[in-house]
Amino acid sequence: MRNASTGWGPVNIVVPVYNVADLLSRCVDSLLAQTYEDVRIVLVDDGSTDDCPAICDRYAEQDPRVTSLHRTNGGLSAARNTGIDHVFSIEEPSRGRYIAFVDSDDWVEPGYVESMLETLEASGADAAQCGHFISYAPDNEDDKDPAHTRTTLDRAQAVESLCRNGLWDVTAWNKLYRLDLFRQIRYPEGLLYEDTATTYLITQECDRVAADMTPQYHYAQRYTSIANGTTWKDSKLDLVLAGDRMAAWVCEHYPDLKTAAAEKRAYVRLSTLSQMVNTGHHDKDLARRLRREVLSVAPTVLCDRRASKRDKLGILALLPGFWCYRAIWSRYYEAKRNRTVAGSAGTPDTTGKEQS
Repeated sequence: MRNASTGWGPVNIVVPVYNVADLLSRCVDSLLAQTYEDVRIVLVDDGSTDDCPAICDRYAEQDPRVTSLHRTNGGLSAARNTGIDHVFSIEEPSRGRYIAFVDSDDWVEPGYVESMLETLEASGADAAQCGHFISYAPDNEDDKDPAHTRTTLDRAQAVESLCRNGLWDVTAWNKLYRLDLFRQIRYPEGLLYEDTATTYLITQECDRVAADMTPQYHYAQRYTSIANGTTWKDSKLDLVLAGDRMAAWVCEHYPDLKTAAAEKRAYVRLSTLSQMVNTGHHDKDLARRLRREVLSVAPTVLCDRRASKRDKLGILALLPGFWCYRAIWSRYYEAKRNRTVAGSAGTPDTTGKEQS
């Protein structure tokens, strides 16, 4: 066990909570079992209508490391922002120097916090990232990076990785940040894909970032969530909006990364087209527009040796028409669901989850 005597001080962990009563204890118990014991767990109940408010309060009564906050429903970004604001309201030095975010339907390994603190200390970075399991069921998980890569990236390398959905990714929940990075930054409320909209701005505040991809986080992948579900909502187009804003920002601040920005523009559209297939959403005008926009950057992406094979294959599948992309993706998606959904039935729906 490690504690404040290491000099790291308290580590803040913000957990937005919404209607996950059956899963919340698994999450909180895993945080209380950290090998680094000096954690402050900020549970932010986002207007839950199930037993989550009472569960949050019960944990706060039982363990002084847990704080329970309640707010009207505003979505994941609003709940995270409430947690951030609460942390900054604490006087120094009790406030601590670090912050992490954990989704309430996920859970972590005992070394989640300590491993990233050690990564920060060894690299001198401002933010650290751990590896994660994609969990379809407790006994059905994929290691996102079986090589368990360790690396340190400067600011420009990290921004390029975000554009290309590389090792340093957009997700918030697999990272430990220096708290000061959030003095001027908050998550965009009322917008899905909040990590895509925010992580590049946080990365810009870092001199360097570091990753040790040994898995410490279990990301619950479900086909009932907003981000991966079977019902189309126009809010899924928020991904295109967030991706385009990021790409425009990259082109302005990093002209040498214009080709990487083009890949981001292609990726967010290919992902949205895939969501249209997954949900059975038929909108010829939207599909036509997204296809046209992908093809406008296709020469850049296809000629870019650093672009991912996944995005290149998506573009090639789209060349004959959306009908071809739909046929190929629907077969892939159905095969993936058949392989992974076994054992995960009955899991409750939650707010949208973002994964790169």
